[in-house]
Amino acid sequence: MMTQSEQMKLVLLYAMNEIGGGGKRHLVLQHINDNSYWHKNDTNDVLGTTRPSESKWRNNFSYERQHLVADGYMKAGGDGNWIITERGKEYLSKLIEQAQNIPPEENRLFTLAFYQKLFSAPLSIDGIALDEKDEEAQYIARIAVEDMDSVSVPDAFSNEPERKRTSRISGSRIIYPRDSAVAKRALSRANHLCEANPSHVSFLRRNGHVLYMEPHHLIPISFTDYFGVNLDREQNIFSLCSNCHNQIHYGKKEDVRKLIAKLFFSRAQEICSILGREISIEDIYRIYGVL
Repeated sequence: MMTQSEQMKLVLLYAMNEIGGGGKRHLVLQHINDNSYWHKNDTNDVLGTTRPSESKWRNNFSYERQHLVADGYMKAGGDGNWIITERGKEYLSKLIEQAQNIPPEENRLFTLAFYQKLFSAPLSIDGIALDEKDEEAQYIARIAVEDMDSVSVPDAFSNEPERKRTSRISGSRIIYPRDSAVAKRALSRANHLCEANPSHVSFLRRNGHVLYMEPHHLIPISFTDYFGVNLDREQNIFSLCSNCHNQIHYGKKEDVRKLIAKLFFSRAQEICSILGREISIEDIYRIYGVL
């Protein structure tokens, strides 16, 4: 079990290490807020009483900082700088490992957006970690040259949750398997049209007399351990033109929100069914960091 105190220490140390080892108190806490790392932030927490202009969640992190200083994980000092120590970096590594092994039923107070960082692009203290989008690009490239003419799509898919597949470790990342047959069925299910806007044009695939589209997992596959189920399912994969797919990854927040909301609401019941739980559009926004 990972306590609330341990989760707060993880988020605080992670944020400091992410911005180069630390900084002024307000900058560290603003980084946590701006990246939606904690379940409370400036928009959903009431103002504290100890400081009229300070939210309670910020005061709670300040309290945890005192414990981290006492244990030697952060430097002491009255200059307003919050700095992680070498011992703190070792402790951070242990907390990350602990968080990665939290069972799905256990309560998490850090957000989906923060959890994704731990798996898809985990903080690398000693090296560089591959981004999940790099692996996705390789996956799309493989599908692009595979035959599509022989793809058979069943009349209906089972919406029951499936056991997650066996993952593997690559460096500091957990790699989850992606089945190209599942992606090809998802593309065929959409008739090889862009599900964000079927009127979007594309070109004919080299292998198969259909338009080129790209498969996109609405809930990133890196969240497999978070939900405890297989996310490489046809219900979670959308057919998108290259432009819409890139817009989801690199577009302005308001445009990304519109795109993923349209996709989610078109299949909300199916997605919640394969997850075995309810998930809201706000949860999806948090995953993409566009709330």
